[in-house]
Amino acid sequence: MKYKPRRALERSTIIIATLILYKLLLIFIGWSTRKKNITIEDYFVGGRRLGPIITSISYAASNSSAWTLLGVSGIAFSQGLSTLWLVIGVVTGMFMSWLKVAPAILKITRENNLITIPQLISNDYNGRDKKYILFTSSFIIIFSFTFYIASQFQGAGNALNDTFGISIIESIMISAIVIYLYTYMGGYLAVSITDTIQGILMAITAIVMPIVAIVKLGGISELVRGFAFATNEFSSFSAGNIGMTALGLIIGHLGIGLGYFGQPHLLSRFISVKDQDTLVKSRKYAMIWFCVVFTGMWLLGIAGHFMIEDLNNNENIFFRLSNEIFHPAIQGILLAAVVSAIMSTADSQILVCSSSISIDLGIKQNTLKLSRIITGIVILASALIAVLIPEKIFSRVLFAWTAMGSSFGPAVISKIMKWKISAIHLLISIMLGFVLAVIFFLLPNTPGDWLERVMPFMISLALIYFLKKN
Repeated sequence: MKYKPRRALERSTIIIATLILYKLLLIFIGWSTRKKNITIEDYFVGGRRLGPIITSISYAASNSSAWTLLGVSGIAFSQGLSTLWLVIGVVTGMFMSWLKVAPAILKITRENNLITIPQLISNDYNGRDKKYILFTSSFIIIFSFTFYIASQFQGAGNALNDTFGISIIESIMISAIVIYLYTYMGGYLAVSITDTIQGILMAITAIVMPIVAIVKLGGISELVRGFAFATNEFSSFSAGNIGMTALGLIIGHLGIGLGYFGQPHLLSRFISVKDQDTLVKSRKYAMIWFCVVFTGMWLLGIAGHFMIEDLNNNENIFFRLSNEIFHPAIQGILLAAVVSAIMSTADSQILVCSSSISIDLGIKQNTLKLSRIITGIVILASALIAVLIPEKIFSRVLFAWTAMGSSFGPAVISKIMKWKISAIHLLISIMLGFVLAVIFFLLPNTPGDWLERVMPFMISLALIYFLKKN
């Protein structure tokens, strides 16, 4: 059942040419939109005028970083059927966020002229209470996103290193420079347009690549037959576990969906949308994209398990299959898709970090020029972490995802539910969610990591609920 690789003489040249053209396109988009950034609002939320296609696809692409194309396919490759619960958790969490959270955020931020998520959750407070909430929120965002963005640069490093043999350091720096150029020039509008292009490329990849892989394997029948020869852990929806251990694994995978209620780089998409009608249309497009991309990458990992034996890093299954079953020109496009996934998340997170520093921390010289300088500093810090502190992409992303989801998710829910809570209790819940996420991350893993992915969020939410004013 194993598929034998074929080699192409001009592979590197064709891939490099494709990738260079793609990166030049991104820089051109940043340059062409630079004059539309007149105010801070233009730079950070696109003037609140984005339509349904750009809103939905850029949201989806911003969510689906290297951890989707590389991480989801990688974990499916190594762990099998049980990871389907992860896909279900992601799609469900995304849908509920669009259905319940998005309309409320759009309404509140438009009525109060708010730009950032920390502004949203602190809007009911004044004076020192508001400053404490803004400062704490900014610290969590900057800390978490610096590691999150570092994982994107690391993904870029892996992609270029695996394909061309370029050193990890050089690969990371190339990606950082390209992202900085188009984000610096074009701001949120350039980020949203490039994210839309990148999201479409990712969706095409998620459709074509698993289909071709399954055909090369021998069809659906061979894919299904492969489970008869697989281990019990790989072919079981509970990874071979039973009882409470199996339940914990399933809850842990589903619990990833809770993070959607507290991700600033995703929630900011709801602030920038044109109106409520646009939001409804965007939700439909986003749902289709999520189902296609996450299911496709999951299937790719499963098929890859039956095609590839000697793989040291499971997160490289995407590159390995690309090299073995596609022409070099197609490989160049697929590599561009991976770089797209990385850039589409990194650029959005960089803008959120910049907005937290320049807006939420109350810097008096709140100018467009200063915001662009801060953007460069955030990129540099993240690139250095990627170089100096390497880590598994999936692990690093899930830590940052859980930390922010547990910190801000309960606070956002309390805001849209109109629960009245004192500033000190809200601040404690934000800090508690973050601290518990860090503690459970450092503890030994449980099946599905349910303690890390679910408990911090639920404890923080319970605290807000029981302390709310009647």
